[in-house]
Amino acid sequence: MKLSMWMIANRLSSLDLELEIDENAPASLNSARRAYATNCVHVYQSGDCVVCNGEGNIIRIRNMDETQAFEIVQGVFDYYEDWLDRVVDAIRAKDYQRLVDQAWQAFHNPIVLLDANNKVLGISRRYDPSEMDPEWDYLCKYGYSSLNSVQKMRYDYGNIDFTHPGLQVYQFSSSQRMQYGGVSYCLYCNEIICGRINLLAKERPLNAGDYQLLQVIAGVLEPMLGQSYYERFLHSSNVFYNVLFSKPYDEASLDMQLRYQQWDKNDTYQLALLCLQEDSGQDTHAAMNIMLHTLSQQLPSCVTLRKKPYILLLSNREFSEDPGFLQFQQAIAANNPVQIGFSLPCRGIAGTNYLFGQARAAIRYGNLFAPSQRIYRFFDYAIEYILTSSSFADCLHACCPSVREIWEMRRDNNQEMFDTLKCYLDNERSVTKTSAVLFTHRNTILYRIKKIQELLNEDLDNPYIRDYIRLSIRILELYEKTSRAQ
Repeated sequence: MKLSMWMIANRLSSLDLELEIDENAPASLNSARRAYATNCVHVYQSGDCVVCNGEGNIIRIRNMDETQAFEIVQGVFDYYEDWLDRVVDAIRAKDYQRLVDQAWQAFHNPIVLLDANNKVLGISRRYDPSEMDPEWDYLCKYGYSSLNSVQKMRYDYGNIDFTHPGLQVYQFSSSQRMQYGGVSYCLYCNEIICGRINLLAKERPLNAGDYQLLQVIAGVLEPMLGQSYYERFLHSSNVFYNVLFSKPYDEASLDMQLRYQQWDKNDTYQLALLCLQEDSGQDTHAAMNIMLHTLSQQLPSCVTLRKKPYILLLSNREFSEDPGFLQFQQAIAANNPVQIGFSLPCRGIAGTNYLFGQARAAIRYGNLFAPSQRIYRFFDYAIEYILTSSSFADCLHACCPSVREIWEMRRDNNQEMFDTLKCYLDNERSVTKTSAVLFTHRNTILYRIKKIQELLNEDLDNPYIRDYIRLSIRILELYEKTSRAQ
């Protein structure tokens, strides 16, 4: 394990030291030597001090002889080698509490390891909750981050992107709930957040050595998560990802994440999909990271996820009803080589597993029929999707949402609206013929049609919309008949 002079200084902090270490001194040192060697700490006597020179960065140890100092510095290298072995063993055993306990021995500061749902996997047990702040007490008692802390980090510290891979240093200027600043390391695997390590500056200020050591732990932890139990841990730890892609998930975790977002299971949800154009000539990975950062900062009310080659934005409201989002997405499309696809809205979080396919189809069919455009709605290509779909469930969820609402009213013993809409379209929107077929007074039909148009909120003069509505009606009726037959 290669060390930096900061990492060495942190282990020697109980001695009488004088430091002349560059803030960005790299972790490139292999061992201690009593004669100069590249990438080693040269230990030699200088008056009443021992100088430890690591590639021009200096630690002076006062009141010690060269032999004793050399043994101590070499012991630091040996210690970190053994320490890393214990860390790796804990990770391989999936014993995250043991991992945190081992980490404390190197940092001597409070540490908490969380999964992607803010669930505690391990927390420093050397601190009585009364010694810490209210958030630490909450983590120890309930095993999750509190809603208040999540909202505070999201909105009060919007200049820090805590979803960005790697280190983010933070400091609270006035927070009774969270009193200790520190550093947060966001763990990623296969471009999906899989956890977070928070190291707090309680016992002493943090320095570059702490950050480098945290990177060492993360470097072991991230690939281990991905290689050993990606399906079971990584996907289950990001519950919105699981819901969207029909993966198993824990209902309690979903409920917790919905509360973090201040969402409800029965809200109306919609998905937006952003895809970097292949011929953009940009570094796709770097460009997507920048885009992900921008979106997470500008749209904190959305859940932002990544699935190559897309960025996903999940919202609990229809994007068309959010003027701020519409203005922002126009700016994104105008200033970046991206295409944006919108799914249909759906009622209830359980139905969101159909939205990714819809948003992706919006981009696919949009490229075929309107290649010059950058923003595509699934609504405009729903017929093509239904005609080419091999899944009846996909067709059912691709039906016009307002028609589904009228159909659901029918199932609730209010069938007049649905039957009137079907008859009205079957008779080329003739009120007279509709009235005759339904044996209903003309004025009653006119009243129903007015209410239907309010519910639909669509232009029935548009041939595509009429075809889409009629196709949706046929699919819903078929579903109803086949369900009864079963």
